[in-house]
Parts: sequence; structure tokens; C-alpha cells
Amino acid sequence: MADILLLEPGYHNKYPPLGLMKISYFHKYVHGDYVRFAKGKLPEAFKDKKWDRVYVTTLFTFEWENTKKALEYALSVVKEDGQVYTGGILATLMPELIAEHFPTVINNTGLLNKKGTLGLAGEECIDTMTPDYGILDDIKDEYVYPAHDAYFTYMTRGCGMKCQFCAVQTLEPTYIPYFSITESIKKIDDKFGPKKDLLLMDNNVLRSPQFDQIVDEIKALGFAKGATYTNPATGKQVQRYVDFNQGLDAYLLTPAKAKRLGELAIRPARIAFDHIEDEEAYVKAIKLCARNGITHMSNYLLYNGVEFTGKGRKYHADTPEDLYNRMKITMDLCDELNDELDYKISIFSFPMRYIPLSDLKRGYVGTNWHAKYLRALQRMLIPTQGKGVSSRSFFEADFGKTAEEFVEALAMPESHLGWRGHFVEKKDEDKKITELRRQVWNENHSYLNEWKRLFRSLSDRDAFIEHINDNAFTVERFETIEDPIHRKLFIHYFTPPMLLRAFASENQRTVADVAAYITEEFPLMYKRMIEYIATVRTQYSILEGPIKAFGAKLLMDILAYIDVLSEDTGYVISNLQKAQAKMQKQIFDFNLVQYAKLYCQAGIFKKSEQKELVSLIVNLEEKKIKEILIENLPQFEKKLKKVAKEEVGSDYIINGIKDSLIRLNEQLSLFGDDE
Repeated sequence: MADILLLEPGYHNKYPPLGLMKISYFHKYVHGDYVRFAKGKLPEAFKDKKWDRVYVTTLFTFEWENTKKALEYALSVVKEDGQVYTGGILATLMPELIAEHFPTVINNTGLLNKKGTLGLAGEECIDTMTPDYGILDDIKDEYVYPAHDAYFTYMTRGCGMKCQFCAVQTLEPTYIPYFSITESIKKIDDKFGPKKDLLLMDNNVLRSPQFDQIVDEIKALGFAKGATYTNPATGKQVQRYVDFNQGLDAYLLTPAKAKRLGELAIRPARIAFDHIEDEEAYVKAIKLCARNGITHMSNYLLYNGVEFTGKGRKYHADTPEDLYNRMKITMDLCDELNDELDYKISIFSFPMRYIPLSDLKRGYVGTNWHAKYLRALQRMLIPTQGKGVSSRSFFEADFGKTAEEFVEALAMPESHLGWRGHFVEKKDEDKKITELRRQVWNENHSYLNEWKRLFRSLSDRDAFIEHINDNAFTVERFETIEDPIHRKLFIHYFTPPMLLRAFASENQRTVADVAAYITEEFPLMYKRMIEYIATVRTQYSILEGPIKAFGAKLLMDILAYIDVLSEDTGYVISNLQKAQAKMQKQIFDFNLVQYAKLYCQAGIFKKSEQKELVSLIVNLEEKKIKEILIENLPQFEKKLKKVAKEEVGSDYIINGIKDSLIRLNEQLSLFGDDE
């Protein structure tokens, strides 16, 4: 009996590794080996164990860093005479990469659909093995796949459309029109218990000449329209669903095939709409599905692409407008069908970013896209939480009512994207809280409207986009911009720390332009800068530039914003003092604020006196503050001594206080008149 480790890299994925599940079944139930499954690495309890064989699955090429970590870990835990194997998508698409970095790893490219691919006795065809669902229990405390209560299988292999951007022609080059899954489902039921749903990973099931036989078998397995399933945990009956997860080809969907699909508990019917050129076929396919009783549909919308050929056609590199128009076509189509039919349908759109098969990172930028646009779209998609775009109200609020609005939103600063939309009233919310939220909302919309004003005044938007297209908003980039409107717009893209850094620039035009814009043209930005300094724990060195640029005004505005006598704002006072020390110019001695706090904590001043003292601090009235502190020094000393006498070791404490007071008195006495 051998010790077998199955390893999936530590990325987040929706579906369990079907290949490893089948390898596990062979080793565990055919070969009688000990099998353990891990995601990323094993728990600490296994740190000293070594393995005879380690199998590492691979997913997309852009997960290369996670894959490398998994392979390195595998090599560290395999026995000296053992072996590490890998396979899957990345391993098949880029075998030379595996060979270069891991020459001792055995790489199984393609499918495990031939006898002897693993070089073990009794091995016929791993690909037709029953998946071992038991391995999922090995990681249940650390990772649960979102889709886990389903039969994962294939009824066909391959595709045959040979689209340039697609990996299937390499992963599954031969189209196999039909596999029976009945026996496999029975074995899963017997060994691991029935599953709720049927998830078919077929890449092009509609191409199969045995499509009717496939539908009949799915129905016979208990997945006809309206099928239910008794949840073993709750005893309740729930709906069962069939999901052709890789999608249905709109060009191959005929009325007859749509009718057969309508006989299944299909949810959703996934129909790709990867290119605007496919509009006619897509619309026809959606209508066929809807009119045959399929009420839940979705589409994959590939974006960020390049020019390519596929399905016997030539496709242009998509544009942001293409993506918007495809989503809008779906919205309009959904409304049209809901008006026509006597039952409700829904269609979800899932934009999917194109990444070339050879890319090892996610950073690829398509022909007609920019890094800025891609980041903005990612931000827009956050509220969907992977569930897809379905409602028109959300679509228009998030993506705009026109393609022009959509492209404008892509150009917006990321912060501004979250400020769009209407103010939302909350039931039973305290009125004061509502008003505070409304005030923030109004300010945010002022920001938004100011950006729109500047952006819409541009005579050449493309020229401005060139400044922001790489999503890098630095002071150095700002300094290369000449056009006055472009410069004002670019300031909106600064994060608060970057805005503060702008004032440290040695370029006087930069400092002057930024200062003038945020104080004279758009003072709300100056107000937000003050709020940021007063509420966010920043490094004191970043404040030197703003203090030089605005002088006493900045200090007074910050002090007016905070509660100067509160312990919670001590870091702000300390930062301002340190920043002045760094620039070797003291506008105001913030030690006076610290002393004032001590006096107030000792109860020296009445509320009215405290209020007056705060006013003096906010207005930087250094001389008057000194006079008040010196005048009340004896009372302060007396109060401290009284408190100290009640403590253990009071004599020691009082002597310490006296020494401190002498030093304080010397400091205050030195002030005299202002220099």
C-alpha cells in the first residue's frame, strides 16, 4: 500500500478538482492505497510525513504563482524514491514551463483517457473513473467549494469550433459525442450518497448527434423538469437542477434541441454572448429557450479581447461599447419576453475578462481597453458578488443608461464610481443619522459633478485618457501634463496620501496649481484633505509639504476640526509638531496643547475657561496660551500634589512631579514675549 497525496494549489475556485477525485478513486478503491487531499499544503499534523506519490493539479495559466508554490511544496514532501506528477489546464497548455522550472516532475498533458497514463498496474482509464467525493472531507474545515452538492461529470468531450482564444482545442482536441453516466452516478450514490444537482462540464453538448439520447438519460437519472430532491440533513424536498456549466452554443441551438432542453430541470441555461457579431444567433437562442419554458438563463460576456477567428467567422477586438451594448441587448430582450410570455423569465449577464492562454498573470490589457477601464469595470462588478447582472435598475445605475455614460464611468476616479446613484432612505433610521448620511452624499455628489464638469468640457477626451490609461496616478505623472483642464481633472485621481505628497514636489507649478484648485475652485477637496489629516493616522513626514504650502491656515483648520483637548487626537498634535521639527520652522508650539490637556485633566479650568483656551489654541494665540498656563501653574502643582498624596509612595511621586513642574516652569518662563 502506497501513501498518496493529492494537492490542489491554494487558489479560490468554485468547483472541486475532478481529475484528482478520479485519481483518488483509483488509488483508494482499486489499488488499496492511503490517500490524502490538501489545498495548498497539508495541516501541521502532517509536517513530518513523506509520500510515495504526489499529484498536483493545475488550473488557469494566470494562477502560475500558486501552482509554483504547490509544486515546490510537493517536492518537499515526496519520498526520496517517490515521484511528483502534475496535469490539468496549465500543465497541458504550457508543458515547457513545467519542464523548465520543475524538471523532475512528471507532467501528464491532456486527458487521462488512455490505459497506463499513470504507469500503475490495473490502470485502464482514469477519466472514466467514479469521482471520490470523500476527499472533500479532508479539507472541509478550511475550504468548502461553493458548488459541492452536485454530480460533476461529462457526457461529451471536446468542442470542435476551434476558436483561437479558447483552450479546449488543446485540452480536448477530439470530439467524443456521448458518454453514458448512469453507472457512474449509481456508484456515487452507493459510496457517497445522492447529490442534489447535476453539473455537466461538457464544452459543446449541442454538437452531439446523440443529443436526444443525452437528454433521455438525464431525465431517467431524475433530472426532468420539476425534479425534486430530499435533503438528507433537513429531510426537506428541494428543487433539483441541471447545469451545462461550460455553456451552450447559440449557433447550434435549434427549435428541436430547445424543446428537449425545456424537458430538463435546467437552471440556468448558459448561452455565450462573447462577441457583438453573435447578436442574431444569441437573441434567437434566448428566445427559443424562453419559449420552451426555460425561465432562468445566463450569458458569458467575454471582454478585453483581441481580433480572432472561430466558428468559421472573424471577430474584431471588442470595445467597452460592445460590452455595454451586449448587456443592454440582454436587458431589452428580457423585458420583451416578459411582456410576451405568461410566466416570468430572468437573464443574468456575467462579464468575463479575456486573458491570453500564455499569460501567467491577470494583468493583460486588450486591444481596445486600458488598465484604467479594466479596474473601473472590476469596481462596478463588485456589487454583483459573482451573481451576475440581472435587473435593469441596477444595470442603469451601475453601468449607465447609454454606452457613452458607461465609457464616461470607466474614465472616472475609482472613488467617484461608488458615489453615483440616488440617496437611499432607511426605514426607522434616526433623523440625525439620516441627515449626516445625506450631508456626506451631497458632498460626494459635488465631487462627482465637478469631475463631470471638467471631463465634459474636454475638447479631446482621448488626449486626457492617455494620461490615465495605465491607472497610475502619481505626482510625477501630473508634472508631465501641460493642459490646464487636464491638470485639474488629474487631481481628482489622487488618493489622499498622494494629494498630500503633491505639496512636497520641488516643482513650484505643481504646488501652486494644486493649492489654487483645491482652495479657490473646489474648496470641498481642501476640506476633505483637512478631514483626512485629522482622522487618519498618517506619517508625520507627509505633512511637511502641506504645512509649507498653506502655513498657519492649515494648522488652524486642522485644530478647528479636532477636539484639541481629547486624548484621541494626541497623534494629530504630535504629527504636526514632528512635521514642523522636520522642516525646521515652528509656526506654533504644540507642546502648549499637551500642557493645556494636563491642566484640563487636573480640573484647573471651568468649562467656560476651557472653551476660551480651545479658541486660543485654534487661532494659534501662543502668547496668551503661555500667560494662562504660567498664571495657573501654582494651582496645577497644588492639585497634582493633592492627588499624589493619596497614592502609595506619595513622597516619591510628589518629588517626581515637582521636578517636572520646575522644568515646565522654566520652559514657560522662557517664552516671555513672542519673538
